[in-house]
Amino acid sequence: MSVLLPRTVLAVPASSERFLHKARTSTASALMVDLEDGVAATGKEEARSLVRMSAHRLASTQRLLWLRVNAVGSPHLAADLALANAQGEHLDALVLPKATPDTVREIAARTDLPLVALVESPDGVEDARAIAAHPAVRAVMFGELDYRAELAAAGGLRAQDTSWAQARIVNAAACAAIPAIAGPTAAVEDEPRLRADCQRQSDLGFTGKLCIHPAQLELVQRAFAPSADMVAWARRVTTAAADAPADGAIAVDGSMVDKPVVDRARRILAEGRQ
Repeated sequence: MSVLLPRTVLAVPASSERFLHKARTSTASALMVDLEDGVAATGKEEARSLVRMSAHRLASTQRLLWLRVNAVGSPHLAADLALANAQGEHLDALVLPKATPDTVREIAARTDLPLVALVESPDGVEDARAIAAHPAVRAVMFGELDYRAELAAAGGLRAQDTSWAQARIVNAAACAAIPAIAGPTAAVEDEPRLRADCQRQSDLGFTGKLCIHPAQLELVQRAFAPSADMVAWARRVTTAAADAPADGAIAVDGSMVDKPVVDRARRILAEGRQ
């Protein structure tokens, strides 16, 4: 199964039967059922049982279904992978936390499922291109909250601007021609903060965003979808390109247009149809 271009990824704790049931009617592009941070250590096995019971129902929807397992080195990983492999027909990808090139290679050897690499450490950011380049990796996600925590542990207690790290993630994903998913906004009820985060992240080049509450989905979906102005511009470009001689230069809105611009316009129109 291929991993498509999700604009909204909703995190759903695997330990909550109520949340798993509600997720069946979610408008998210992808559901990320979480066996890692969203589940207490004492509740891991019960959470896996809930995933076994609900995976086929969640997979019957028209959205992607991802399973976030525990990280390499966790005593819970083996059972998570056994579950993922057993439920593979219902899953579109496995989300690997604390991804590094080594852990990606290890997990790719233990499952046939596509991987979404969750990059959330300074080491992971430094190695983002190698992570994204692995053929099993179909998307890269930035774990901003964990990344900031590691910066703080190293003495960067006031670190707020992670744009350099985010740009590195986006560039690595672009090199591999795969989606780059932005980290979540923790302030669930702060709509201005969510809107500002979406604007900053989409401007950096992220293609979608992880959401931690269903109330965030609508705003995030709008923020990462092509705007009406972008779609109108793309239509003007593609129309002008279709009418131009094969080797002729064209201008749209007073600007010269070449093949890369036409290709970008076509991608905007394709995304606008999602």
